[in-house]
Amino acid sequence: MNIAQGVLPFQLIPDTSKVLITSFGGLPLVMETFRALGLPQSVQKYLPLLQRQVKYEEADYMESFLSLFAAGGDCLDDFRILRQDAALQKLGLKVPSPEAARFFLNAFHEPEALPGRGPHQALIPEETDLLQGLGAVNRDLIRKATAQEQPWKATIDLDATVMESDKREAYYTYLGVRGYQPVIAYWAEPDLILMDQFRDGNVPAGMGLLAVLQKAIQALPASVRLIRVRSDAAAYVHEFLDWCREEVEGRPRVEFAISADMTEELRAAIQALPEEAWKPLRKISEKGLVWGRKEWAEVEFIPSRPSRKKGMKPDRYLAIRIRPVQGELFTDGNPYHYFAGVTNMWSWDGERLLRWQRERCGTVEQVLDVLKNDLAGGSLPCWRFFADAAWFRLNVLAYNVLSVMKRQSLPQFWWAARLKALRFHWLHLAARVIVHGRRIYLKVAGDHPSFALYQEARRKLLIFSSA
Repeated sequence: MNIAQGVLPFQLIPDTSKVLITSFGGLPLVMETFRALGLPQSVQKYLPLLQRQVKYEEADYMESFLSLFAAGGDCLDDFRILRQDAALQKLGLKVPSPEAARFFLNAFHEPEALPGRGPHQALIPEETDLLQGLGAVNRDLIRKATAQEQPWKATIDLDATVMESDKREAYYTYLGVRGYQPVIAYWAEPDLILMDQFRDGNVPAGMGLLAVLQKAIQALPASVRLIRVRSDAAAYVHEFLDWCREEVEGRPRVEFAISADMTEELRAAIQALPEEAWKPLRKISEKGLVWGRKEWAEVEFIPSRPSRKKGMKPDRYLAIRIRPVQGELFTDGNPYHYFAGVTNMWSWDGERLLRWQRERCGTVEQVLDVLKNDLAGGSLPCWRFFADAAWFRLNVLAYNVLSVMKRQSLPQFWWAARLKALRFHWLHLAARVIVHGRRIYLKVAGDHPSFALYQEARRKLLIFSSA
């Protein structure tokens, strides 16, 4: 047989042996995390999707979707790659065909649950029972992941993102492109997504945001007694702020730091501040605090439509102004750009509070980027709204499982690692599967840098599973 030669001096030939080899040798760590969290039992409890005895159970579909996303797959046809991996199947991964996976997703869709939906009417439809069941699985994951720590506070970051789509069923977003605009509530301390809500592109980010926060709080463990909420101006809504301020017996105290809309009256109050009111807003670098072009000041301001109830303490407004490097005017003719935030946190220094509020840009915004680009949340599989919503929520579950895997089994150095680093060092690991004497062995090169850590990670997950 004449075999073609490439640029490099080797020849490519097919391996027809029966040796079980996989290029996803680290993927079983994701599968073990899925099972250590008790998710197969949660799926069986909340997702009675299949009405008859079939080859693949609901938990098999869930584990396959999460494994696909972790491995780098971003469409249903990518199931064929995992399905042809006999080594992964021998290790316990039951992978359905792309057609069966599509059937599973479509089961989440109910057209009758979308009354009045249209391009000229913003609507947040009530989730189907199966989609709510998928959310219940995520809540079980969060409780299991944090059960040992018993946290007493939670920082919740809220944000929406635009996902472009050329589907005819996608509506125009505020950016002028077709797409969708899902919202997530992210718990910063344990790196977990508490709540997600899939939305059409024409739904404003601030619409129904209070309901998202309330459902996110329901997902928190009972040990949490203090909640701190960070958001952009989408949460600058009277109803949202009133609810956060209100102290309710049995509910954790809610503190907030939210970007404020720069209204004309707020701008006038900021510009009326004396020069001595402004202080430097320093940045934190490797050298400590360094001076920048930003300054901050306290602003005494009460909106013309006060969003506060009688007897409540007024809100605290903080302003930021940015001046050009060379001292020239901005293009609008002003010497400064102004920004503002509102909070009910009076005990913190203003500079510390502003830096803390802006940390959300490196938390929830990065998480949305991972969901859309590192995982497959931005590659919606079909035109059915609730099927796409289920796909997005499955990506949320994949994010949380991977986060738990890092924090429960890997050294702290890896906790902040992006998914592409995990794939390079762990998940895309060449390995052989050997069956001998009724035992299964995963054979990895002993001198691989990740081998010893892999062994230790499995031991830690076993302890976490039994805790």
